[in-house]
Amino acid sequence: MSLKPRLFGSALAIALLAIAQLGYTSDAQIEGGVDDNAEQALDEAPVGRFIERKGEGWYWYQDPKEKISRKPLPVTPAKAEAQPKKDEPFSVAWLRKNLPIFREHAIDSPTQENIEAYMYAQRVAMDKSQNFAEATQRVVYADPFLDENNRVPMSSFAKPAFLLSVEKSGNAALNELAKTGGLWMFFDSKCDYCKVQAHILNRVAKKHGFLTKFISLDGKGTPEIPEFVKDNGHAAMLNMRVTPTTVLVVPPKTYLIVSQGMMAETQLEERILVAAESQNLLSPELAAKVAQYTRGVLKTDDMKNGAGEDPAIWVKTLKDRLNGRY
Repeated sequence: MSLKPRLFGSALAIALLAIAQLGYTSDAQIEGGVDDNAEQALDEAPVGRFIERKGEGWYWYQDPKEKISRKPLPVTPAKAEAQPKKDEPFSVAWLRKNLPIFREHAIDSPTQENIEAYMYAQRVAMDKSQNFAEATQRVVYADPFLDENNRVPMSSFAKPAFLLSVEKSGNAALNELAKTGGLWMFFDSKCDYCKVQAHILNRVAKKHGFLTKFISLDGKGTPEIPEFVKDNGHAAMLNMRVTPTTVLVVPPKTYLIVSQGMMAETQLEERILVAAESQNLLSPELAAKVAQYTRGVLKTDDMKNGAGEDPAIWVKTLKDRLNGRY
């Protein structure tokens, strides 16, 4: 017997068996549909008929597809809504919220219970306010940096002495300033206020020793201002708007507008001191005596650094900075 026909017959039998397995469909599958196992087998079967893939050989084998296990995603439980924090009864937050409600209830329905609820809630608020005021008073009286009476006396006994000290210091500063500076007044011959201001300026100049110069914008004088000079551009340089205008002049290049419009004598003196202090024209000793109202006041730089979350720390910082300023 020849070997080739037997080998060919065996190969043919294997091919037919494979084709039958791939193409076979039972009556039950036709009637009831393909079950899951058969469907999976079809998905995993190589594409194409066996006879068309003879290049793979008779003893081919393909690794099955790896099955990817899909784990279900963890279910995140829904967060429970945070319950609003209840205010402590009789606290400020509680009163702020409930006092208007009690009042409205009492107005809409003025029963004894509603009125008592509102009135007692109001009583609690008033008593808390009084307790706070009394405690604050005790703290202020015990801390010299918090007692405003130490900066500017408020009692009728000490107030006159304080004001007299301020006046003396101001006069001393003006007398010192008059040694290096003078006063100019710009006027117009048709300005009635200028005539009155000229008298005031002359009194201030005579009192403290200032040299004065009256500058006419229209080139004319008045009986009250017989001696004057014509404006030669200084009014425009100073961006002057109204008359009379008083200017503090300190050679060689300092021109400070003190007042625009009519000003009383004490007001004019105060404006001169403010202008001089803004340009550091006063000695530190005189400046400190003049600015008694600002004694113990925290400067801008004092409040830039040192703040924090702990009140004990920044309170101590502020006390250290105020020390020695009274």
